[in-house]
Amino acid sequence: MPDRLPTRVRPFCRRWLLSLLLVACAALRLHAADVTAKPSASSLRVETVGTQPHGGFSGKIVYAHGGHGITADNKKDGRWSFQRGEGHEMIEDLGNFDQMTLLVDYLFRAGATVVPLRPVGHQICEVVMDNDDPGVTFEGAWTDGKGPIYFGQLGEVPYRQARSSRTETAHARYRPHIPATGFYPVYAWTSSGKDRAIDQLYRIHYSGGASEVNVNHRGVGNGLVYLGTYYFVRGNEGFVEISNRSQSAEGIVVADMIRFGNGLGDIDRGGGVSGLPREDEAGLYWVKWHTDRAQGIAESDYRETDVDRQATISLSPRYAAFMNAEGEGRLKDRVFVSFHSNASGGKARGVLGLFNGNNDRNTATPNQLLLAKSLAQEVNDDLVEQDGQFEHRWHNRKKDTTLDRDDIEFGEINNRYIHDEFDATIVEVAFHDNKLDAQLMRDARVRDAIARATYQGLLNYFRAVDNNETPATRLPSAVTGLHASTTAPGSITISWTPPESNSYLGDTATGYRVFVSTNGYGFDGGLFVAGGNTTSATLATLDPQTIYYFKVAAVNAGGQSTGSEVVAALPSGGSSPVLIVNGFDRLDRGLAFKQRYGKRGNTVDRVRPRSCNSLDYVVQAATAIAAAAPEVPLESASNEAVLQENFDLTKYRAIVWMLGNESAADHTFDAAEQAKIKKYIDNGGNLFVSGAELGWDLDHENGGRKFLQETLRAKFAADDADTHEAIGIEGSIFANVPKFAFDDGTLFYDTSHPDVFAPSPGGMAALNYANSAGAAAVQVAGTDGHGSVVILGFPFETITDANLRADLMKRVLAFFSAK
Repeated sequence: MPDRLPTRVRPFCRRWLLSLLLVACAALRLHAADVTAKPSASSLRVETVGTQPHGGFSGKIVYAHGGHGITADNKKDGRWSFQRGEGHEMIEDLGNFDQMTLLVDYLFRAGATVVPLRPVGHQICEVVMDNDDPGVTFEGAWTDGKGPIYFGQLGEVPYRQARSSRTETAHARYRPHIPATGFYPVYAWTSSGKDRAIDQLYRIHYSGGASEVNVNHRGVGNGLVYLGTYYFVRGNEGFVEISNRSQSAEGIVVADMIRFGNGLGDIDRGGGVSGLPREDEAGLYWVKWHTDRAQGIAESDYRETDVDRQATISLSPRYAAFMNAEGEGRLKDRVFVSFHSNASGGKARGVLGLFNGNNDRNTATPNQLLLAKSLAQEVNDDLVEQDGQFEHRWHNRKKDTTLDRDDIEFGEINNRYIHDEFDATIVEVAFHDNKLDAQLMRDARVRDAIARATYQGLLNYFRAVDNNETPATRLPSAVTGLHASTTAPGSITISWTPPESNSYLGDTATGYRVFVSTNGYGFDGGLFVAGGNTTSATLATLDPQTIYYFKVAAVNAGGQSTGSEVVAALPSGGSSPVLIVNGFDRLDRGLAFKQRYGKRGNTVDRVRPRSCNSLDYVVQAATAIAAAAPEVPLESASNEAVLQENFDLTKYRAIVWMLGNESAADHTFDAAEQAKIKKYIDNGGNLFVSGAELGWDLDHENGGRKFLQETLRAKFAADDADTHEAIGIEGSIFANVPKFAFDDGTLFYDTSHPDVFAPSPGGMAALNYANSAGAAAVQVAGTDGHGSVVILGFPFETITDANLRADLMKRVLAFFSAK
């Protein structure tokens, strides 16, 4: 909920070396691949270097903000507190940020230049590199810049500059020492100017590939511009290059500062630092941290009061206007959007778009009502249309989706700070003091739907203000039904199901991009597959000893969809491969990341999809299988692909079925899957299945009690073992396995309710929970032509020790081979 303001006018390299648990995956280089495609009419083009997707928002600038954030009482004791209190297990300040981060992803995939007024994503490590820091090198003809605005200390070289060229003749390289492996948002700080290249090229080299992003610094600068989020491994393998390659030789490129990650708040306003990630702080401190270390920027450029709480209100429009070079481009190719949630006594519900002007027409931006209506109406209509897909029905406000209060003007979108340079609105996504709305806002699927609808509303707005110059095509939705298969040494075929298109999901795909990785997290620039009806692509001459990981994105004139779940294959060429099936699709409020706050250790829900279901847990299974049986060919698929009529399970010696926290609402095994698995086991197939809600769904919720007891040979004993530790049982396949831990939310995601089992006739306990709650695993030896089964009451991928995962997998595969 926004605050109001009166309607008056208005050598450095910091590294946080933090202790983090690292994802256990080594970064490897991709082998060269010959590429063919199916159908034969399609063609693939190998992209050695990727690019930001080109789409309907290419050439547009979007200033994005999430309102509020923890703020210091700098005029009293300097203590930090959130601007909005906890209610219904959420804090608006944090929810606004989570919503902004999701929107930024849609904007980036649509081709926009994104300027975030709070950090993007979650990464508490940071490396900030100025142009004259160690680790920054220059090749080609560069000279010292002399502009008045730059990042760095007074007296240092302000920045370096080079003449642009149609071919690359100069580049600057920023090579950081990354303190911890993970995903890092990357930002560039460059001053704007009329002599800048219209397409300054940033080339980000990360673990698995490289990607190029172009920014027109004639239109925006003097602050951070978002370059995307990428996977970096610890050390100095990754780097960012600034190239002088440009469409035009009439200009200069500027090398000033590059930032990796967001860091922890370190600003002391009299009561110590916040101790929280920078993204949880108000945007005021994100801007202040950088302007305090820059030259040529006055405090009055981003604040009008020395009271921090009041200064946060107009911070975002003020600094957006300061960064915006209004002389380059048009009002209709840039916009400002901020997210809030609302409060009104607990009964009101639904979305509102805010605008000004009731009291003072000069406080409204030129097309503010149009922008507010475009966004809020799209959110309302799209979420209403998805009735039945979420925990509660979205409240339909019909046409009552905008608000201009008659008692105040909203400071965050006040045109007295924006000066007609761009339109601005606040999207109040729902009411956090209403229990139903608050529960919806704690659901990642709902937040994603709001972000997608906001993007589509922006598309409607741009088309309205530029007389339909902006292409009407909307981003496609994600592809499904992935399968990575191998039939010959060095060859892998990736197949998929084209995405659904409708009024809220987006438009149809016209092609696809197949991304390849050798660690499952850092992917290459993508292999382009032409044709919206194309459903497969084959890669040949791959290394038969290397596991390859794949994800697929749909593309059209609007841009690029989000990436699919990750699948894997080892193209060793042997017969009878092992199949990994990802059956973990769930992404709802029950999986929300629990963030502690305050001295009492209370928790609130955060929407961080990677912290509850990152859709890439095939990595843990594939690396364990490769370590346990490197000679065994490996394939993987989504459970949706397995359900396709032509998917033959009989070719597989064993299936590793991963259910994670999949539960009753999403079905661990639905009736069709149960029938297919039963037939597979009855005909001699072997199944290793793991999941924390399998017993709860099949037995307690009666989703397949007979299947659990007679096919999997296990009985549901309890819903929650109340521990995250297990130990091997003598005489079982896990004999002599010492007590070990599985994740409590620190490394992958929280297994909050691990199932407790008891063996049915024919089965035996193989693991016990360390607190003696009961069996954590059951094994069933195949007899009379039936296959063997091993079932875990917690997700296999959450075992925190990679070596132990490999050992357990080796024991399971040996058990399957000994029948």
